[in-house]
Amino acid sequence: MAIIFGGKNGLESKRMLEQRSLYSVYALTLLPGVDSPRLQTRQIKDFYLNEKLLIGRVDANFNPIFINQRFLDNFGPESSTKVGLNVVTNAYKAMKKKFDRDLRVGNISRRSPVLTELRVKRAYINPFESYTALLKKRIEEFKDFVKSRHMLSKITGFESFASVFMLWVQETAKETPITRSMYFVTKNYSPLSSGLAFEVEEGSYSEDQNKIDSYYKQKNFKYFKNLAYSYGFVIDKNIPWRLVADLNSPQMTPYIEKTFGFAGGSNYVLAIAYKETYRDDIPSIIDMMVKFYNAIAKHRRRTTIIEPGATTSSNSSKTIFNRCSKKTRVIRRRPVSVVQVSRGYSDSYWLDKYIRIRNIETGLDYPEATLDIIIQNASGLVKKLDRAAALRYTVSKFDNVEHFEGSSFYDITRLDFARQDLGNEQDVAETVRRSVQASNFVIY
Repeated sequence: MAIIFGGKNGLESKRMLEQRSLYSVYALTLLPGVDSPRLQTRQIKDFYLNEKLLIGRVDANFNPIFINQRFLDNFGPESSTKVGLNVVTNAYKAMKKKFDRDLRVGNISRRSPVLTELRVKRAYINPFESYTALLKKRIEEFKDFVKSRHMLSKITGFESFASVFMLWVQETAKETPITRSMYFVTKNYSPLSSGLAFEVEEGSYSEDQNKIDSYYKQKNFKYFKNLAYSYGFVIDKNIPWRLVADLNSPQMTPYIEKTFGFAGGSNYVLAIAYKETYRDDIPSIIDMMVKFYNAIAKHRRRTTIIEPGATTSSNSSKTIFNRCSKKTRVIRRRPVSVVQVSRGYSDSYWLDKYIRIRNIETGLDYPEATLDIIIQNASGLVKKLDRAAALRYTVSKFDNVEHFEGSSFYDITRLDFARQDLGNEQDVAETVRRSVQASNFVIY
């Protein structure tokens, strides 16, 4: 009996879960030689499993990273506007020569609906542009928050704004992270931004049946997956026209050696061609908060507040606030610059804000006493050494993905709970979080 893969956007949540699970388990059974349910193969990987989604986004220490743009190169004359990591583009160009030769001699069917040519249709997306777009959206959400809570009168300058801002972060950042480092490891961050992935078609990500009909059932797909693997690429099971470079693949090694002069694996390439986001997180936080404050200042440059006036009783020297006696106070909000704010507040001030934001958005939720110790230690390091040392210490407490649902550690803990009938999903999440907190916290 043929399976109908009905997963697509717009389904009711329960139906969506059922259909996505059906695709996850049975899609690969349509491949020759796969006669039982399988989540992935040597050539086709499920990037929703374990930490695969973070390939090219974090280094060996789980610090979020981004590609140094001087290592970007184009995919050749037919895809000159598309770029990727130079190792990836070099491997692709060699693969394309092989594909074009095989097409000419008839090893590839020209009657297939797809894969009758090899051309990059989607590739590197600049993560800073998408992050800037996210911040614009979040600024509007913050303005709505301030207005709906009638908190505009509480913002008289940057200092008072910071208190309101942190209250908003407390309520929203766990669901929608706001720092650049956290954004780079969320599902909203495109894998294409890593520079390691590219797509050879422009199909819809949501239509599961189309993936089956146009790819898994086609003769050309068998050739395509074998070709990709022979040049160091694996295929994304959920987007079968997307290829991702496996930097640890022996087939990718010659291209790494040719590009960098050393036959290293993923750790080597990520160390050479990528940068850690945390090094610029404090300037990024300052810039972000200035943008948020100036948006409020621009929205309402002045606010007039009517307050009860103070009168003195004729029989005593006591001051009485009389509702009948009123006075007005005008709040004038002046825009600030990054330079002004940077000079006006110490590194310890920004570390305090940064650490508290990271505690919220990572979901680690250190208790206040532990958080105070982390802030105190980071502030001590910035005074005794420098900001870089303080940030290295800080990220060691937060840049850990083991508490993310879908991580290997999370799945192992969930299985242990199920086998021993220890508790529900909330208990699993709490156990994982506390375990990661303990492993992160090194006595300083």
